[in-house]
Amino acid sequence: MNKELELSFKILNNVYSSGAYASIELNKNYSEKLNFNLVTKIVYGVMDYDVKLGYFISLFYSKAPKAQVKTLLKLAAYVAMEVDSIPKYAIVNELVEIAKHSKLKPYTSFINAVLKKMVNSEFVLPDSKNKQQFLSVKHSKPIWFVDLLLKTLPYEEAISYLSCELPTDTHIRINTLKCEIDNFIAILDNRNIAYKPSFSADSLFVDYSELVRHKDLVGLYTPQGIPSMIVAKNVVGTQILDACSAPGGKAVYAATLNAQSSVIACDIHAHRIKLINDYKQNMGVSNLESLKLDASKFNSEFENKFDCVLLDVPCSGLGVVSKKPDMLIKDEPNILKIAELQYKILENNAKYLQVGGTLIYSTCTITKEENENILNKFLNEHPNFKIANVETFGVPCVDTCGFKTFYPHISKTEGFFIGKLVRYE
Repeated sequence: MNKELELSFKILNNVYSSGAYASIELNKNYSEKLNFNLVTKIVYGVMDYDVKLGYFISLFYSKAPKAQVKTLLKLAAYVAMEVDSIPKYAIVNELVEIAKHSKLKPYTSFINAVLKKMVNSEFVLPDSKNKQQFLSVKHSKPIWFVDLLLKTLPYEEAISYLSCELPTDTHIRINTLKCEIDNFIAILDNRNIAYKPSFSADSLFVDYSELVRHKDLVGLYTPQGIPSMIVAKNVVGTQILDACSAPGGKAVYAATLNAQSSVIACDIHAHRIKLINDYKQNMGVSNLESLKLDASKFNSEFENKFDCVLLDVPCSGLGVVSKKPDMLIKDEPNILKIAELQYKILENNAKYLQVGGTLIYSTCTITKEENENILNKFLNEHPNFKIANVETFGVPCVDTCGFKTFYPHISKTEGFFIGKLVRYE
């Protein structure tokens, strides 16, 4: 039995049936005895192509099978389309064997019959007259996500968004507390680790699979996205609060950039506070304190205390689905409910800001309900706050009355939103 296919099915089954996170499942099941790059490719590939694969396999049965059978068929369809190293006859044989040795044994005859037809069939897109279905299948995104983009952007821009492919190299930040930028680049050169410059002198795109082999470099860098770095670079102050901080990337970078500041990084969950502390220790930051705190509940000790408050609020995460494809295989998020929590957090934490201080609001999504609408409602109800400029450090974005939205097809980054407010009285 093919061990890579067997493990891929096990992980995908946990993701689809139990809501597990693919990255965690892959880490838990890592083995040097397997071609783990292939396992990773299959797991993320099936999730990336989920809608496309779901449409394709549906052409080979009249009555939808149970969820685990559909997962196995999606895996088979992806391997047949995208993995040249496994012959089509082997795909059928191996996956039938996997079915026999799992809870799917009663369905092996059905699986065998479908697989034989499916692996030898060419994929054809649905009729383009049904615009939503066509775009959904072509770009492998749920129809609700396609509809959301069409409501958010003009049609041609929505198509550009759906078609956009981000750089495959990993974006990292050099930890200047432990290594000077030129020294780190010299290390990469000496070890023949491929890299490309990014928007900031302390950031690079790198071949991460090669970089992580060099264990002695741990702590000299950290993976961090461009929008996340831009948020932190807008944080300036001596008393700084990051109210929704975990895992701590923005707070740690802000503490690094504001060396004379005191940074408090909060999260509602104890296990996520540990993530902040581990990150802080790994990066060698000394001016950051972590606290277990609910950002939606008022803390009188914080009132008028900070000259900068960062709110990277919980959101639908729809701007980062290219990095987290398991998000789109779940139910459509309740954006209005999420927005209610976001506004509650904003109203509460604005009370912690000193007169003259700045509040930075950010999300990793592109919906107006979670972004502009939240801040505009707040400004209408709090005339003592005004919009301030968000510095984007040369990264292109869409400017809406001072608020900055990063779209993949424009910014070449994950989808993101940043707004900055100043308290005047």
